[in-house]
Amino acid sequence: MAKRKASARPERRPRAEIDRNYFLGDVFIKTGVAVGVALAMIAVYTPFTLMGAINDGMYDYLGIMVAFGVIGLGLFFYGRHLRREATHWDFD
Repeated sequence: MAKRKASARPERRPRAEIDRNYFLGDVFIKTGVAVGVALAMIAVYTPFTLMGAINDGMYDYLGIMVAFGVIGLGLFFYGRHLRREATHWDFD
């Protein structure tokens, strides 16, 4: 049984798309890191521990912190995805 052959010519994306993905990837990575730094600074500044917040019923604070943490991680990983798409060749 014969193996499937890869296409003879790899399809090249337009340069504008590559530049856009690289730039937006960089922006999303930096935004995700900035959100993480801001959350870390808020967590250091607050005078209570995580267990104390749970015991005191501060679920709104914890919910906001978790939501922004998820947003920051999502932006970071989406930026990494876009940067990889911009630097990845179809025939690698």
